[in-house]
Amino acid sequence: MQRRSNEIEEEEEDGRRGLESVRESQLEGRSSGTVSMNGEDSVYVGVGKGDSSMEALRWAIDNLMTSSSTLLFLIHVFPETRFIPYPLGRLTREKASQEQVESFMSQEREKRRTLLLKFLHTCSASKVKVETILVESDSVAKAVQDLITILNIKKLVLGIDKSNARKATTMKGNSVPELIMRSSAADVCEVKVICQGKEINMEQATMARSPAKSPIAHRQKKDQPVDPFACICFISKPKTNR
Repeated sequence: MQRRSNEIEEEEEDGRRGLESVRESQLEGRSSGTVSMNGEDSVYVGVGKGDSSMEALRWAIDNLMTSSSTLLFLIHVFPETRFIPYPLGRLTREKASQEQVESFMSQEREKRRTLLLKFLHTCSASKVKVETILVESDSVAKAVQDLITILNIKKLVLGIDKSNARKATTMKGNSVPELIMRSSAADVCEVKVICQGKEINMEQATMARSPAKSPIAHRQKKDQPVDPFACICFISKPKTNR
């Protein structure tokens, strides 16, 4: 059984620290990465294709990177590959040839590489220490919720666009930030939601919709320790035959 792990490489060139490549490699085993993830001194930012992701990253850099020892993690969730396109339509992954699968997966890796590099360059320009976490899952909110528990995440920053932000303040929508704020993961993690460079207050709406959660109980849950699991890359389920 083969699972996918991913890593960000930073290369030195002409005396300058450059972020030259985002490489994804095929490895046997459960996961990769040995980076220490201290939840108390790390900031996690969810990133994707929308402009709100860059706004969230810039806000996090300006407001939460309080010392040189603070490490920033970029979380990127991408969907599972179930179908492989070909000239006459598409095939299920199981029916596609290995060559077709590898060709398509290579294209998808390059797209992720291009997407992530702009965030990495922003961090590099601000002299921020950064690592990247890639998660393969069809549910962005569920994947992030799981990471909060597994990695003992204490500070999470998420972006939201203007149209979803209107609903988010009343917690009546189904955007990723709202789904996470309504979950139990928000009890152990401080979640900041950013729209157009400004933080929006979703905590009052969350408390109003969940009156059973008193502020005291909320703080007590935040203080409960969660064993961290040092892992950089995750996959939602093992891939079987190709």
